Amino acid sequence: MENYYITQQSKALDIRSGNNSQIIEYIPVEDAAPKQKVEEFGMGELWKRIMQRKGLFFAIAGGIFLLSILFTILTAPTYRASTTLQISAEDMRDLNINADNMRAPINEKDYYQTQYELLRSRNLAARVMEELGIQQQFSNEDGLQLKLYGWLSSVKETLTGEPLPAQQPKTEEDRFLKYLLVQPVENSQIFKISFDDESPQAAATIANSLAENYIKMNLERRSEAASYAKEFLTDQLNTAKVNLEDSENRMVAYAKKQGIITTDGQYKESLNSQSITEINRAFAAAQAERIAAEAAYRQSQHVAGADRTLENPAVQALKEQLARLQSDYQEKSQMFKPGYPEMQQLSRQISQLRSDIARESSSIDSTTRGSLQAAYQAAKQKEDQLRAELQKQKGALLDQRDRSVEYNTLEREVTANRENYEGLLQRMKDVSIAEGSGVSNVLVVDKATVPSQPYKPNVLLNLGIGTVAGLLLGLLAAILADMMDDRLRSVEDIKRTLSDVSLIGVIPFMTGKNNRNVLATSGDKVSSFMLEAFRSLRENTLLFKAPSEHHALIMNVTSPSASEGKTTTSVNLATVFAYTSKRVLLVDCDMRNPASHEKLNISNGMGLAEYLRGSNTLPEIMQETTVENLYAVTAGDAVVNPTELLASSRFASLLAEASAQFDVVVLDSPPVMGLADALIISNRSDNTLLVSAFGQTSKRSLKDAYERLMQARTNVIGTVLTKMKVPEVAKKYYGYPTRYPRNPGTAMVPQ
Repeated sequence: MENYYITQQSKALDIRSGNNSQIIEYIPVEDAAPKQKVEEFGMGELWKRIMQRKGLFFAIAGGIFLLSILFTILTAPTYRASTTLQISAEDMRDLNINADNMRAPINEKDYYQTQYELLRSRNLAARVMEELGIQQQFSNEDGLQLKLYGWLSSVKETLTGEPLPAQQPKTEEDRFLKYLLVQPVENSQIFKISFDDESPQAAATIANSLAENYIKMNLERRSEAASYAKEFLTDQLNTAKVNLEDSENRMVAYAKKQGIITTDGQYKESLNSQSITEINRAFAAAQAERIAAEAAYRQSQHVAGADRTLENPAVQALKEQLARLQSDYQEKSQMFKPGYPEMQQLSRQISQLRSDIARESSSIDSTTRGSLQAAYQAAKQKEDQLRAELQKQKGALLDQRDRSVEYNTLEREVTANRENYEGLLQRMKDVSIAEGSGVSNVLVVDKATVPSQPYKPNVLLNLGIGTVAGLLLGLLAAILADMMDDRLRSVEDIKRTLSDVSLIGVIPFMTGKNNRNVLATSGDKVSSFMLEAFRSLRENTLLFKAPSEHHALIMNVTSPSASEGKTTTSVNLATVFAYTSKRVLLVDCDMRNPASHEKLNISNGMGLAEYLRGSNTLPEIMQETTVENLYAVTAGDAVVNPTELLASSRFASLLAEASAQFDVVVLDSPPVMGLADALIISNRSDNTLLVSAFGQTSKRSLKDAYERLMQARTNVIGTVLTKMKVPEVAKKYYGYPTRYPRNPGTAMVPQ
């Protein structure tokens, strides 16, 4: 018998039989290593999923694009005419009778926002429609909308018993404003007014009428504000005048009663106040005089009389005469003695003069002191009199001031009333000037002209939107369809679903008509995706097979559900094993729905059912096929109890007998879900392949089938994905023959 050995230097299988050795080249899939990390779902995988649903994607994208074309064709052309206005910010405080707003500065942002709302006001729309007589044009536009809303209301009432709230129909002004566009140009005083209409002449006429009526409305609004302000100010002036006159009369009467005198309408000091000022000034002067007189008098008491007589002319003359006599006496004393008569006469004259000087000095001193004392006494008396008068006037002034408190209150009231009256007079003048100006702050920069080209529909824009919307909706539909589709759509799906089991085979899709997907009948043994796929599956099966006590390799092939390529996989796997000169037995264990005999073009006379019932032996039920070294056991006649037959000892005897006669035994089992047959067969075989179909097997059923097999203690060595319809994936896995030339020395084993 032949033995299998895996070489370490290359991915090749060394088949040794006796003294002969052959190297068979194989191409394993990239997922052959067990428990590889599953690739994350990325943009590449998303693109693959979308391309798998490209029919849905392009159908929706094309449909939306065609709808955009149809919409563009069916949409009536609409023309847009535009007029440009310059709106200068005007100071409306002259016409505003609100005191707070009169003092507030103009906020340009608020002002221009107000003008924007005025341009879109229902009042302006009504004026334009009335002027042009186009009310009928905007009277019945939402009839369809009201009918649709009524239908929805009736449906809701039928379902819930409560209708929708009644919808009020739109007014003509609201429908008119739907076609009006007001665009303020940023950082400027420019407003662009545009109107859309199916008639280009009507669009231009309405746009110009909007500008003209806005200017008129602005002037009227200003005039109305001025009239209202004048009427209001007139009433306020009359009230202010009455209040002013009343307060003035009360102030004058009180001043007259209290003896308060005013000058030039302004309150001045009273007579008492003026008197006290003068007395205070005289008192200060008298006090200064008294101080000076007292100082002179005090000084005269301490100064000698000689000091005062020195200044007297008579005394000075006497002293001069005394000095001459004393000088003569001294001169003559040189010649005469004191007793000499002339000397005695001089002595008597000197003594007389001294006596006269002393007497005169004493008289002068006495007179001076008396004069200073008299002056001091007079100054002191005057000071005392003025002090007494000052105190008297102060008392009178304090009494008068107590009486002036009420006067001051009345005076402040008069002042406030006068200022209010004068302010209202000024406001009246300002309002009159503003009313008579007649100058508008709105200027038409450009009048609307009749447009020559329609504004809508925009063909390029509509087609662009249709293209983008179609692509996005198609993409969204493809993604949603893929998310809702639980079927296996890629190799990564099966990896993520069964992360603990290796994917050891990917079989490309080929139609099963006339058994074209069966290698045994197609005769394709040299080069094809199908052939390369089963070659890789064969070699990966040998890599992952479990050690067994049987001589042969027993391989069970099953799937979660029917029609997932299980039988085709079993037949083709047995065929490629036979290509390696191995004796291979294919046993159709699906006695409920046998199909392998159809794939191999053999009869289904005696088969497994007859063997399990004990009526035939293995050699009697075996049939040769068109493939050399490949034998088959069909399912045989239909039976009512296939599960019991498979669970009998005869099935174990069949496997033992086949293992002794063949190198490879391939079992085509029934589906796993809903039947116990596959679990029994898998439990009694050494290796199990779980087959799933691309775009057909659901992830849930695949996972459930695997869990059932694990509960039956089976050895699932890997999974196989059949009916792979993605060409680039098939080329990725099995493009070897077109990418590299074969080495003749390692070609297929000769047939």
